[in-house]
Amino acid sequence: MKNNPVAILRLVFGAVALVLCAVAWLLHHNTASFIASASRTQGEVMRLLYVESSERHESGGTWKPLVRFKAPSGEIIEFAPSSSSSPPAYRVGEKVDVFFDPNDPQDAMLDGFFSLWGGALITGGLGLVFLLVTAVLLFVPATAPARRRRPR
Repeated sequence: MKNNPVAILRLVFGAVALVLCAVAWLLHHNTASFIASASRTQGEVMRLLYVESSERHESGGTWKPLVRFKAPSGEIIEFAPSSSSSPPAYRVGEKVDVFFDPNDPQDAMLDGFFSLWGGALITGGLGLVFLLVTAVLLFVPATAPARRRRPR
C-alpha cells in the first residue's frame, strides 16, 4: 500500500465517508433530541437580514428572517436562524412555527424542513457520495499492473 494510489484513495475516501456520516448522524440526533424536549409556539418574521456572501465571485448575498415570539414567561424573544437563502424563504409579517427550549427560550429553531434537517441531509448526502466512491474503488484492483505501450 506504500505507493499504491488506489489503496490510498480507498483509505482516504472511506475515512471521509465515515466522518461525514458520523457528523450527519450527530446533527440528526441533536435536532431530534432538541425537538423532543422543546416547546412549540408561533412567531412572526419581523424583518429580513441580509447575509453578505463570503465568496468574492458571487454577486449577491442571502436572506434570513429575524423572528420574534413570546415565551411563556412573557419575555419577548428575537432570533435569526443560522440558515439563509436567496430568494428569501420568508416574508415580513409571516407567521412561523418555532421550537424553543423552555429553560432557555433564546435557544430556538424555526419549524421548517431545511432549518431542522438541512445540515444532516447535506452532510449525510456528501457522506453517501464518498461511501459510493469507496465502494466503487473496492472493485478496482489495488495491484493493477501498469499497461505498457508496445512500439509498433
